[in-house]
Amino acid sequence: MAQKILPEIIALLLQDIPESLVMTLLIFSLAKIRYEAKPIFCIASMMALTNLIVRHLPIAFGVHTVILIFAFVINTRLFTRAQLSKIFLSVLLTTAFLVAAEMVYTTPLFNWTGITYEECFADPFLRAAFALPGEVFILLLALGIRHYNFKKRGL
Repeated sequence: MAQKILPEIIALLLQDIPESLVMTLLIFSLAKIRYEAKPIFCIASMMALTNLIVRHLPIAFGVHTVILIFAFVINTRLFTRAQLSKIFLSVLLTTAFLVAAEMVYTTPLFNWTGITYEECFADPFLRAAFALPGEVFILLLALGIRHYNFKKRGL
């Protein structure tokens, strides 16, 4: 039992929480929601746990993404009370940016390292390492958009 739980806890700490955090930051930036620590950390924590649960559901590949999109929309709406249409568009754009980034770097990274997708997914450390370039891209994009929004307002 502990052999199954430990990798999931490691994946939660090394991949799910950081990925949820940077995605939340990008959603806030795109929706022009003010950065506040409490809602950002609450949403990221809820999404990390949701991701952990959804990953183990017996559903078709890709359906988990749809579930996570709606979970992001609901959590962001609950914690910020921002306009639902802005949140939904921001979540869709954030998901599209992450998918696009992963499409660009994963195949070359797999070819370069010689690791297969199955090997990577089975090891939480490898999974976190392979997710890192996408997380850095999303973080830089979030901070860039936030900086642009501040400059545009003249602050």
